[in-house]
Amino acid sequence: MRCHNVMLVSMGLLSVCAIGLWADVPTAPLSLAQCINMALTNQADVLVGQQSLLAAKARITQARSNYYPQATFQTLPLQVNGNSGGTRSGSSDTTITVTQNLYDGGVRETSVKQARAGATSSTAALARTRQTVAYNVTTAYYTVLRNRHLALVADAQVAYLDGQLKLIQARVQAGDAAQIDALPIEAQQANARVDQLAAKNAIRTATVQLQNAMGLQPQAAFDIAEVDDATNQPLRPLEAYVTQAQTNRPEVVQTAAEVEAAKAGVHAAQIANQPHLVASGQYAAPVLSSTSATWSISGGLVYNFFNGYQTKAAIAEARTTKVSADTRAAQAMKDISTQVQEAYLNVSNAQDRLTATDISLQAAQKNFEAQDARYKEGLGITLDLLNAQVSVATAQSNAVQARYDYYTALAQLAYALGTQEDSHEK
Repeated sequence: MRCHNVMLVSMGLLSVCAIGLWADVPTAPLSLAQCINMALTNQADVLVGQQSLLAAKARITQARSNYYPQATFQTLPLQVNGNSGGTRSGSSDTTITVTQNLYDGGVRETSVKQARAGATSSTAALARTRQTVAYNVTTAYYTVLRNRHLALVADAQVAYLDGQLKLIQARVQAGDAAQIDALPIEAQQANARVDQLAAKNAIRTATVQLQNAMGLQPQAAFDIAEVDDATNQPLRPLEAYVTQAQTNRPEVVQTAAEVEAAKAGVHAAQIANQPHLVASGQYAAPVLSSTSATWSISGGLVYNFFNGYQTKAAIAEARTTKVSADTRAAQAMKDISTQVQEAYLNVSNAQDRLTATDISLQAAQKNFEAQDARYKEGLGITLDLLNAQVSVATAQSNAVQARYDYYTALAQLAYALGTQEDSHEK
């Protein structure tokens, strides 16, 4: 086998060779979809978001409780006589009381509206959190694969230089070459081993980061599967992506719900600052007593005309909250547009780099083959062959980088569009 065939690692063989690097791990590596699903189950941010949503839904129940009768059971077995200062005990004052808020000027309706808006906001926030977790896992997953392939390139580099050094040493022993001819190869070999060590450590650190993104403790018995090669996908006009994102991103729903909640807060504060009608009913039934049950319906006009400026301060606070919510909603639309444009440019650039690195790799390989043939015929020198070999290794590394930069850019675009969680393999 010709020596350059040992060094050249085709993109199609990288995934097969990667198995050898991880032969000590389980034979059922996790797919990207499995990693994402595990993260959505274990990641703390998702779990906290789920609890926040449950709390928001509970606040709806609390707000709606004002529409229903409120029943209480009260017993007073001990009474204190305020006139004589003595304490006496006797028959218990035990009563079941049922009250019903008939009307409170719209306060309960506003409270329900606020609570529902809060739940909508929490639902959207959880959706975005899930997308963020999926995106983080996806990029970490691709980083592991990228580092594995770069390690294969480094392994091939070391293997080639080892082989070349043995050939030179054999020629030196045969008297066909001088010992000085081995020095450039030894220098390249030393550098290649340093790169090899760094590449293997990069795999380990990237794997730990992936497990952390999944909400897992670092585990030695952990492996992931290779992904299929992705072909260049045609891009739609940028404006179409921006429109899609501004329609689908959870932040749009979240900030709109925050604005609605803020509006309701302003309304609630204004109710307290104005005269408003109230009406309520009550029914009290004594227990273990001959006293008759009583009931009453009361209503009237309430106007809290002074409470130390508390109500006016509450209105001011509610209005500033509304302004802040409006500002966040407007900024969210700007941020979405910027993020989509950035992702779009990254995808476009990655597509161009895929094409360019393919051409570069082919050119470097042809140059290496020519230099190898010249060297074997005695027409070339060792340095020319080494330079050609370094060019191939560099082109291979660039091709690996471009490939996974493209995958990452696609994931970034999906994340910017708000489709990240649905974009992975099912």
